[in-house]
Amino acid sequence: MATTCYGCGATLHMDGPVGRRTTCPECDADLHACVDCRHYDESAPHECREPHAEQIVDKVASNACDLFQLGDGASRRRVKSRSARDALGALFGEAPQQEEDPRDALESLFKK
Repeated sequence: MATTCYGCGATLHMDGPVGRRTTCPECDADLHACVDCRHYDESAPHECREPHAEQIVDKVASNACDLFQLGDGASRRRVKSRSARDALGALFGEAPQQEEDPRDALESLFKK
C-alpha cells in the first residue's frame, strides 16, 4: 500500500500492518499515530471518526489504538500561510509576494 508520511510528506510503500513502533524511514516520525490514521478527522469528537475509539491526547505520537488503519497523513499537513497565500494569488493572476525583512520594515516606519 502506498501512502505518505504526515511528518515529511515522503511516499511510503507499506506491506502488511503498521506496527506501533514503525517509523518513517525519511524523517523517523511515528507512523502508528492518529494523524496517519484514516479515521483521523479534526472536526469529529476526539478528532476520530470511530465512535468506540479511546481518546488519544497526543495525535502525532505513536499509540496503541486497536482501530488504527493507515491513511494518507500528508493530506493533513499544514502548509505555511505564505505558500497558501501565494497559491491563492496565483489563482487570481497575482505575483507572489516578496518576503520582507522585518528589520527593513521597522526602519521604513521611522524614516524621515
